[in-house]
Amino acid sequence: MHKPAIAIIQARMSSSRLPGKVMKPLAGKPIIWHIYKRAEKCKLVDKIIVATSTDKTDDLLARYCELNELNVYRGSLNNVLSRFIEILTKYDYPYFVRITGDCPLIHPPFIDAQIEVLAEYNADIIWSKKESTLLEGQGVRSTQSLFYIADKSSHPDDQEHVGIIYLSKHPDEFRIVEIELPDIFINNDFRLTIDEEKDYLLFIEIFDALFQEYKEPELLDVIYWLKDNEQILSINKGVAHKELNIKLKKIREKWINIKKTGKITLNL
Repeated sequence: MHKPAIAIIQARMSSSRLPGKVMKPLAGKPIIWHIYKRAEKCKLVDKIIVATSTDKTDDLLARYCELNELNVYRGSLNNVLSRFIEILTKYDYPYFVRITGDCPLIHPPFIDAQIEVLAEYNADIIWSKKESTLLEGQGVRSTQSLFYIADKSSHPDDQEHVGIIYLSKHPDEFRIVEIELPDIFINNDFRLTIDEEKDYLLFIEIFDALFQEYKEPELLDVIYWLKDNEQILSINKGVAHKELNIKLKKIREKWINIKKTGKITLNL
């Protein structure tokens, strides 16, 4: 059976809050390696590509990918949307996974579940009343919806954030499936995103405790471990979420009034 999705990991070395973070080591391997290897566990993802830029600042990242047999594509530094469009034009997949380079603990079962739901309902994106910070940076969307957005919007914010601004503000133009997440994932007290040095220090603690012989720790194992070691959470407790994420969350809360294509409870 042809797997219906491609995973695109957007990554660059010139992060404003923590430059070079995708190449910072966790348990002896760069963050980008961990993300790629976790993505390989997705049962419905056929191909994985690291999408970085042609800027010289990303030469080290691109070279690492090439030397370690990680598929890599180089495009515009600032127009990230164009990187995705160029990749999706070259490879014919009905769905794509947008994975961000600041989330080393992506959850393959959640990615596969999104793909299954979108395929079942012929939809463009999933939405939940109760969003979780534990599952950020791994959203699945239909390829046709991204081409649609690229045609509709040339706004710099959409170019930088892969069309999510347009989509968030015009949900009535897309087919949305409402999902309900298991309670264990509805926890916004944990910051499992790497934006600043303190976030990275927390991940060092997590991976030093749970990474074993090239076996990636399961997200559920991390959640339970953090519950048993709550003092660790003080490391990055004061780090603020990105303003854009807070803004988009408020916008998407209004999606509750939008007609949905379907509704389903996920079993992860």
